[in-house]
Amino acid sequence: MAVRRMSSARKFFVRALVACALVAGLPALSAAQEKVYTAAELTTRPKIASMTRTAQLVQRSYPEKLKSAGVNGTVEVQFVVGPDGKVEGGTVEVVAATVPALAAAAKSVAEKIEFEPGKVNDAPVRTRVLLPIVYKAH
Repeated sequence: MAVRRMSSARKFFVRALVACALVAGLPALSAAQEKVYTAAELTTRPKIASMTRTAQLVQRSYPEKLKSAGVNGTVEVQFVVGPDGKVEGGTVEVVAATVPALAAAAKSVAEKIEFEPGKVNDAPVRTRVLLPIVYKAH
């Protein structure tokens, strides 16, 4: 069986063609990575990776003065979870807080929570998440 060798000019042409195809696909790929999906658009919603770790983060962030005074509260935070399951920096916002003094604590917790990312057709995507963080004094 004879092996045909590709000429240098043909190799250059093939490489250039592949490079053009890759570059042409970059805007679509970039747009897909920038899009933030809502729960309604997902085939699989994001899930907290470890409820135990998340509960520990919440308890550690509970301001001691509020905890010892028996002050309970709920803070709703909204943020973007990346395809890697991590909360994207700078996306955490406090939407509502029954006790405003808990808002900063909840925001710091949200930044540390890890998720199994949301998916569209088995592909992990950026997802907007609205999460209530509940503080209860024991």
